[in-house]
Amino acid sequence: MKELIVPKKLKAGDTVAFISLSGGRAGDSDMKERYETGKQRFEEIFKVNVVETPNARRGSEYLYQHPEKRAEDLMWALKNNEIKAIICNMGGDDSYRVLPYIDVNVIRNNPKIFMGYSDIATWMAVFAYAGVRAYYGPNVL
Repeated sequence: MKELIVPKKLKAGDTVAFISLSGGRAGDSDMKERYETGKQRFEEIFKVNVVETPNARRGSEYLYQHPEKRAEDLMWALKNNEIKAIICNMGGDDSYRVLPYIDVNVIRNNPKIFMGYSDIATWMAVFAYAGVRAYYGPNVL
């Protein structure tokens, strides 16, 4: 097995992107307060700045209908030099529909911390295939 690239660890002041690669509940009205609380706590505890990927809060229905937008968000976060880590908002059961829109070379050439669980296990395999270590750990929600 090839050795995986280990992304650089976070430090105070870094920017972290929250993303919805599977379920889109972070954008649903009944989850607004929960999401905002998670974002605030993440910023306070880790002393980082959090941004959302462009479509992360578009809601469950929109993101289900547009797997290509979820892929665009991942590619955007990876290519953005200001972003040092990508944390998933939640798992679900739909991330496999995003796979046809992914360029694994972008993952390989832009190694960043990537973390989530549940359906996000799909992405652990994609990152490993690209040669980059990913982390199976907490989601925002």
